[in-house]
Amino acid sequence: MSSLFEKCLHVVRHSLVIIGTLAVVGVIGGLIFMYSGVFNVAASVKDSSVLSWALVTVRESSIKLHARDIQNPVAGVVPDRDNGFRIYRQECVMCHTPIGRSPKPMAVGFNPQAPSFGPDDDLMTPEQLFWVTKNGIRFTPMPAWGPSYKDKEIWDVVDFLKALHEMTAADYDAIDKRIPVEVQSQ
Repeated sequence: MSSLFEKCLHVVRHSLVIIGTLAVVGVIGGLIFMYSGVFNVAASVKDSSVLSWALVTVRESSIKLHARDIQNPVAGVVPDRDNGFRIYRQECVMCHTPIGRSPKPMAVGFNPQAPSFGPDDDLMTPEQLFWVTKNGIRFTPMPAWGPSYKDKEIWDVVDFLKALHEMTAADYDAIDKRIPVEVQSQ
């Protein structure tokens, strides 16, 4: 019996040495890769399908997890869609091209591209849109608007974004003409 125990102990020790060695080699390999500059961080480079899948999966999973407990605190209150439009027009259109419009030069070079919220959007829930708008998305051009806007204003934007999904270019243009542009004081 003692020889069986010694054999098992030997296998466990040997396995731990192999696992430890692989971990050290992996860390060293990772550091060499990080500091070598081999990975091209240029936004103009198209990501491989594996990297693109991994990044999208991480992003979507994170948004779903972090937005799951969000509840609209102003539920039952009619959102101010016009205010949502004003904020969208002022802060968002330079990246999120409205339907029927040409993208701004800055938005053309994004990697990943910013969603347009038109008929082809990915239909995030209002809670997910709120979380993304308030907190931003790391390693993308999407900023966190929470420090700049109150939750009520972010919910107004979310309400507008959900309506934008159903709009035509003519609908958007009509709202744009109806709501005056506010001049920002510097």
